[in-house]
Amino acid sequence: MKAPNNPFVLTGYVSPEYFCNRQKELSWLESNYLNERNALLYSWRRMGKTALIRHFFRILEKDHGVETLYIDLMGAQSMPEAIKAITQAIHQRYGHSTSGISGNIGKLLSRLGMTVTFDPYSGFPKFSFGLTHLPPPEQSLDAIGEFLSKRKKSLVIAMDEFQQIGYFDDPAAEPVFRAWMQGFPGLRFVYSGSQRNMMRAMFTEQNRPFYKSVQILELNSIPEKEYFPFIRGHFTAAGKPIEEELLNEIYAWSRGQTYAIQLVCNKLFGLADNPRKESLQQVFSEIIEQEKPVFANYARLLTRNQWEVLKAIALSEPATNPQSKEFLQNHRLGAASSVATALKTLIKKELVIEENDSYLLHDVLLANWLRQNP
Repeated sequence: MKAPNNPFVLTGYVSPEYFCNRQKELSWLESNYLNERNALLYSWRRMGKTALIRHFFRILEKDHGVETLYIDLMGAQSMPEAIKAITQAIHQRYGHSTSGISGNIGKLLSRLGMTVTFDPYSGFPKFSFGLTHLPPPEQSLDAIGEFLSKRKKSLVIAMDEFQQIGYFDDPAAEPVFRAWMQGFPGLRFVYSGSQRNMMRAMFTEQNRPFYKSVQILELNSIPEKEYFPFIRGHFTAAGKPIEEELLNEIYAWSRGQTYAIQLVCNKLFGLADNPRKESLQQVFSEIIEQEKPVFANYARLLTRNQWEVLKAIALSEPATNPQSKEFLQNHRLGAASSVATALKTLIKKELVIEENDSYLLHDVLLANWLRQNP
């Protein structure tokens, strides 16, 4: 793959040179694979979870000769849509042949009651279910499992944004996926998700099918001692030396969130040959300005009380005891009971996160904007 013009990649995974560390997490994932354990990796959004999986897959393929299959369930709203997402990933990985679509994939689609057509302009495949009665989800997953189990090499499957199945109307979704994992012990699974509350509930509550079925790791921020050499190295290699003071300011402003750090560094790298505090402040302002339409949408989606509580938490990060008399008075909020109700909703929507008895906004950029526009 061609090297990127800007070393601070914002989407996807390019190569090890543009991936920052995560050695502890990689060792954990590799140990699980070598010892035939399924794994769960979860984090808040924009912490670099998908890039970590892609990097881990590169190691598996290069060092262990393993095949990998990445499945993104983010857009799935039902079991049929989840099965379609899995099938699309399989086609992308294994479906190509000199004649178009491979015979084995054709047989699998037939068993799933699916057809594939190709967009005449883009050439991309479009999968759809036929008009006949669809097979039950467990039957479809069995067909997929049988297909994947016949691969000559070992196979590791990543199911990203797996929390989606917890929102399906079908109450059998979790049991069916759990049975699929159990029914094909030769396949290794890495589940991942970016809605911590749902992922924790799915895998740690005793009455849920996935209880104690996987090894669990929460992905946290990359420490400064690991991120700073990575950032400095890319700036220095391009003849753009960057001072420690700026690195500290970038990390603090981004609150250690991988995407925010990458975004700031990407823009700063493209803006200045000799990064200074003034150019960094320009980058901060530019990022906030371009996100304003998104921030305006937050205000429309929340009640006035919820919006005021959200602003109060942003101004106090990390906010402790937001129902205290002092907090209510400082931010001119209403009764403690109404703040408690608003806070519960904000946490459920994952606009606010609770960590170590403190409260933070999930969206780092929104928090910075609210502090600039109280």
